[in-house]
Amino acid sequence: MPQETVARGSVLVERPRRPAFVLMTGPLPDGYPSLRASHGPPAAYRDQDDAVSGHPYRGTVTTVYLPDQLSPAIVRPRPHVEAVLAQSLREMGPRGRTALAWQWALTGTRPSPVTLSLAPGCPPSREDILAEAAAEPEGSTAPPGVPADFRDQFRETRAVLAWLAGGTDEVPVHADNRGRFIGARGDYVRTDDEMRQVRELTRDALRDGDLPEPMSASDARHPWRWEPGWMNAAWLRGVRDVLDWVLGESAAAPLCGRSVGLPSTSHLHYEDAAANVVVMQGRPGGVPVDPGRYPPPQYGEAIQAAIRWLRGETAAAPVDSGGRGPYLYSSDRR
Repeated sequence: MPQETVARGSVLVERPRRPAFVLMTGPLPDGYPSLRASHGPPAAYRDQDDAVSGHPYRGTVTTVYLPDQLSPAIVRPRPHVEAVLAQSLREMGPRGRTALAWQWALTGTRPSPVTLSLAPGCPPSREDILAEAAAEPEGSTAPPGVPADFRDQFRETRAVLAWLAGGTDEVPVHADNRGRFIGARGDYVRTDDEMRQVRELTRDALRDGDLPEPMSASDARHPWRWEPGWMNAAWLRGVRDVLDWVLGESAAAPLCGRSVGLPSTSHLHYEDAAANVVVMQGRPGGVPVDPGRYPPPQYGEAIQAAIRWLRGETAAAPVDSGGRGPYLYSSDRR
């Protein structure tokens, strides 16, 4: 098991068969990163071996610095960066491409982790970080026929870069309950407060404009012909209902009917699958529209959009600050 000692401005973490690391906070010292290892081979050879081969030199204690002031390219709160960085280094070690990704993005004092470009000497821009995350790798040791992302920590490296720059909200660690590193529960990437804020937006918007009650049978059978306001109302209902369930304020899932107390992200799979049938009403290859059995297809679309947002698969909330979904134009949507 890892041993962790917390001291002022540093965290010392040791893992069996992995180098230890010290996570330091504060201004970068003169000469960083050349002072980052207490012993081992010369820095020039060590850097090349670690970054390209992915096999870190054994027996070193590596110092990793987190600046007091993050660059504007980093969209995450500093406490989240510190927590996720420490966990990432525990999982992947402090000497491979994943560690290189953190140091390059945060300080610019190391080579870039995917293309192995020279260190810029200052933190890269958001555009540069996202470009690096999408770039073709250099120096991969993957054998023929094996995708590079399955070797050399490329998958984890790209995830770190994309998360730091806001390309994705998926937390780039493998640990269970990874939401705890950003103040959320379970594996959610949204806090309960964030969920409630979005849910309240839907409630307010529905008070201003909901589906007609009752609705004529003819209108109910043709949801794809509705005016945008009605489609938006159906969307809002889906977002509201799935968030009520995830927050534990509704006993059962709105579509699959599961009752599990406080749902985890694994329970979202069943609701997502149930929404597929609803979404396909009246579409080629789907089921006929059946208002007596299913809610409107826009309702199912909204549930799936909310689930993607809850998991961090999309950065955009399912409704904007005005309580509008994609069926109503809004300049506020990200």
